[in-house]
Amino acid sequence: MVVGSLGEFIFRSDESGSAVTFSTIRVTRASKIVSHSTIEGDPVVDYAGNDSDKITLTGVLDASFNSDLDAAINSLRALQDGVPRAFTRGTHCYGTFIVQSFDYSEDAWCGSALQRATWTMLLISTRVLP
Repeated sequence: MVVGSLGEFIFRSDESGSAVTFSTIRVTRASKIVSHSTIEGDPVVDYAGNDSDKITLTGVLDASFNSDLDAAINSLRALQDGVPRAFTRGTHCYGTFIVQSFDYSEDAWCGSALQRATWTMLLISTRVLP
């Protein structure tokens, strides 16, 4: 089952042997605030618009759904290349994002084989210039 996509990369949840999906999405929108010092009293604070939207994706890779966890991790890491991509969940398009960071932790092993890993990816919105 297709859950979403980041450009050409498809997040899916199934038993195909190469399923990679996210379990949570956290969307953050912050304001740009400019502070001006004053001689006396509190600083003057001005609203300067919205900052870039940020989306944090978290997921779990499990050997029972993914035959090669190292390849799955490498495919997620490869998305951190500065290329703007459309991020979708179901039929909802969040906009165009680049991968700002990707991290993972290896949680369980069976002998030398990785059995489970959790990962986090931070996306930052961008404009696609003509």
